[in-house]
Amino acid sequence: MQGSEPMCRASPGPLLLSLALLALGGAAQAQTVSAQEAALLERIRLLEQRLEQLERQARPAARPAAARGASAAPGAGAAPAPSAPASPPPVRLSPQSPAPPPSPQAGAPLPAVQASAIGRQGAEAEEVPQEAFIFRDQAVTLRPGRFEASFDLGYARHRRTLSADRLLTGTATLRAGVMEGVEASLSLPFFHSTRAIETGPGLVSDRELTRLGDIALQVNIRGWGERELRPGAVFSLGVVAPTGPSPFLRPPQGLTEQAIPVDPLRLYNARGAWAVRLGAQFFKTFDPIMVFAGASYEHAFEAERQGVAFQPGRRINYNAGMSFAMSERSTLGLSFLGSYTTRLRAGGIAYRPTAMETGALRFALVQKMAESLWVEPSLVLGLVQESPSFQLGLGLRYRF
Repeated sequence: MQGSEPMCRASPGPLLLSLALLALGGAAQAQTVSAQEAALLERIRLLEQRLEQLERQARPAARPAAARGASAAPGAGAAPAPSAPASPPPVRLSPQSPAPPPSPQAGAPLPAVQASAIGRQGAEAEEVPQEAFIFRDQAVTLRPGRFEASFDLGYARHRRTLSADRLLTGTATLRAGVMEGVEASLSLPFFHSTRAIETGPGLVSDRELTRLGDIALQVNIRGWGERELRPGAVFSLGVVAPTGPSPFLRPPQGLTEQAIPVDPLRLYNARGAWAVRLGAQFFKTFDPIMVFAGASYEHAFEAERQGVAFQPGRRINYNAGMSFAMSERSTLGLSFLGSYTTRLRAGGIAYRPTAMETGALRFALVQKMAESLWVEPSLVLGLVQESPSFQLGLGLRYRF
C-alpha cells in the first residue's frame, strides 16, 4: 500500500498552469478594455476641442465696444493677438476604434448652422424661379446689378359686325435690378394695325397705321416674401407717356352726345394721355405649382386736343392664374387677364358707349434655352366681344 501512494497523489503542475493562463487571459482582456476606453475618451476629448474651436469661430471677431474704447485710449498697450487653437496630438487607435473627426482648418467647410444661415441668405439673393415669368410684368426676378433685355412679338385678329382688325405688336423692354427687392423696367412698344370697314354693300375700306405706342416706366417693389400661411407680395408703380398717336378728334359739327369724338376708322394701341399706374400682385408656391392673382389701377390725366379737354376713362386691370414647373427648364402657365375702362369724357359730356370690359385666357410656355436665354410662346383667346378673338405671341428674354 505504501508503495502505491505516489501513483494516487495528484500532480500540482497542470492546476498551476491553468490558473496562470486564466490570470494572463483576464489581464489581456482588461488591457484591451482599458485601451478601448482610453481611445473613446481621447475621441471625446478631440470632439470637445473641435466644438470649442467652432464656438470661437462663430463668435463675432470684434470685441465689445468698451474693450475697443479701452484699447484705443492713449497710452494703452496693444492687445495681445489671439493665439491660434492648438492642433490636437496624433492618437494611435486600435482597429476597432473609428478615426476622430479632423480639426477645422483654414478653408474648411463651415459648421452646419453657419452654412444653413448663409444658404438662406444666398437663396434670398438669388433670382426667383422662372414660374414667376408667367406674370413677369408684376414680379421681381432680378438681383441688384443684373439686367434683362426682352422682345415680345404679338399678332392679334378680331372680327366685328362691320369691321375686321389685325394688329401686329412688338415691345422691347429693358429691366434692371436696382437694389434688393426692387426692379425697374422701361418698355417701348411698336404696332402696325389694319382695320377693314364695310362702308356699303360690297364696299370695304382699309385703314393702316404704323406708329410707336405709349412708352411705360415701371418700378416693382417686393413687399414681403412667402411664408407657410401667407403669400408673397409685389407692389408696382408705373408712368405711361403719351408717345403714341392720339385717338381723339373734334367732330366738324362740334361735340354732341351722339357723335363719339374718337376716330373709328383707325385701330389705335395708345391711350392718348399721361397716366399713372398702381398695382399689387400676390403669389404662393405649392411645389411644383405657383398660384398668383393681382390687380392694378390706372388713372389717365386730362389731355387737350384741338381746343377740347378729353378725360380718358379710368382703368382697372386684374389677373389670376397658375404656373406649373414641368422641369427645371420648362414651365407651363395659364392665366386670366381682364380689364375694365370707364367712359370717356370730352367737353363735359360723358360717352357711355366708350366704357368697355375685356377678358381673355392666356396659355404660355417658358422654356430655358441656355444659361441666360429664355423663349416664351403664348396663345391668348378672347372671352368677350371687346377682346381680340385670338392673339399669338413669342417672347425672347436675355439676362446679363
